[in-house]
Amino acid sequence: MITSAWGQSWRSSTWFTITAMVAALFTDTFLASFIVPILPYMLEVRIGLDPSRTQRTISWLLAENAAVDVIVRIPLAHFADKSTSTRGWLLSALGIIMINTAATAAGLYLADEAQVPILFITQSVQAVASSIMWVAGYTTVAKVTSLENTAKTYALISMASCLGYSTGPMVSGTLLQLKGYWVAWTSAFLLLGIDMAFRLLMVEKKREEIDTTGDSITEQDPDSERSALLSTHPDEPETYAAPKTIPNFYRCIFSKVNFVAGVYLSVVFGLLITSFNATIPLHVRDVFGWGGMQSGFMFACLQAPRLAMSPFVGWLKDRFGTRIPTASGFATLAPLFWLLGVPGSAQFPSIDTETWGSTIYVSAMILIGFQTTFLNGSGMIEATVAMSELQKEYPGAFGPNGGKSRAVAIVGVAWTLGACIGPLLGGTLNEKFGYYVMNCVVGKFPLPLKSAHY
Repeated sequence: MITSAWGQSWRSSTWFTITAMVAALFTDTFLASFIVPILPYMLEVRIGLDPSRTQRTISWLLAENAAVDVIVRIPLAHFADKSTSTRGWLLSALGIIMINTAATAAGLYLADEAQVPILFITQSVQAVASSIMWVAGYTTVAKVTSLENTAKTYALISMASCLGYSTGPMVSGTLLQLKGYWVAWTSAFLLLGIDMAFRLLMVEKKREEIDTTGDSITEQDPDSERSALLSTHPDEPETYAAPKTIPNFYRCIFSKVNFVAGVYLSVVFGLLITSFNATIPLHVRDVFGWGGMQSGFMFACLQAPRLAMSPFVGWLKDRFGTRIPTASGFATLAPLFWLLGVPGSAQFPSIDTETWGSTIYVSAMILIGFQTTFLNGSGMIEATVAMSELQKEYPGAFGPNGGKSRAVAIVGVAWTLGACIGPLLGGTLNEKFGYYVMNCVVGKFPLPLKSAHY
């Protein structure tokens, strides 16, 4: 067991805390996307499911993950706001994930009739553990990050998420196709071991240490969106005594127009991204004849541009705010989604799927990846800004964490609500009306944001 005294200074530093959280979020997104290219193989080959039921089953499995997260995240955030430490939460979540990942991989040796329900159970447990990790992880990051550096920090987190989402399908699809089922799962367990080392090494700072050290940037303009979350003046310590009249947290936070816009943005973003998870593996197999490796490559085409662009977009939002970059990102997504649905569509028979069709499809996916970069972290940034404003209006009213856990949890729930709708909507439309119609419908969801807060 690693003692807390060894390496206390660097293990409790802001940079190491953020690094540990980045590793945790990368691991979670890696595992979430890791299973996507494997699912058709698991269902049709190992379980023996009728291929006509594959699309529906995959859609419900992915929607189940999001639905569980929607149900449990707000209650988890409530308790996280009252907790003085998040390290135990993070370790517990990782322990559950490790056991559950082993159960998912090995559970398919049960009797055939039990395999599909077992898969649904393990995925729901995974979703609970993932919710714990995201709530505790974002709370930990919010404690040590000043508002002035929020966009850059969330850009780093976004890069980790993008890297996890892109490498997960690539690794699993490639290893499954070249080396087999169990070699693919070995990579997941290796990553979980590295993540465990980071979480055991991390030492959580006490609140008074965060308030008085130089890790947080001193508050500037009290009306600025870039002012610090925590005061760093030693002679003006942050107080958390509740006022005599405690306002209703949810009424206060939803009175902030920027927060409401951020919530809607998160719903739409989650819907757009997860509609791909339910449809890409089967679509590229049926239209282009591609296997797991090529399917994983398509997820990399979607995520790699976000990985490359995230530092620039984080700087841009810190410098100019979130409104213009986010609006520009949404404005171009509708035509790109339409273009993505053209190859293989009966309405465009002149498009050769083997040459022009595959080129158009890959190019559209890369461009969508670039444009969704401008959406990354916008909802979380708005939640942080709104909570900073409420802390000034009602100091100490929302607990020792200032309500940050609940604010970011609401945004997280909004994203997962979209993630619950995305696979079901995308999978149903693809199954009933075809991939082209699905993309036309899904691509219209960002349009209301052009006339909203953004």
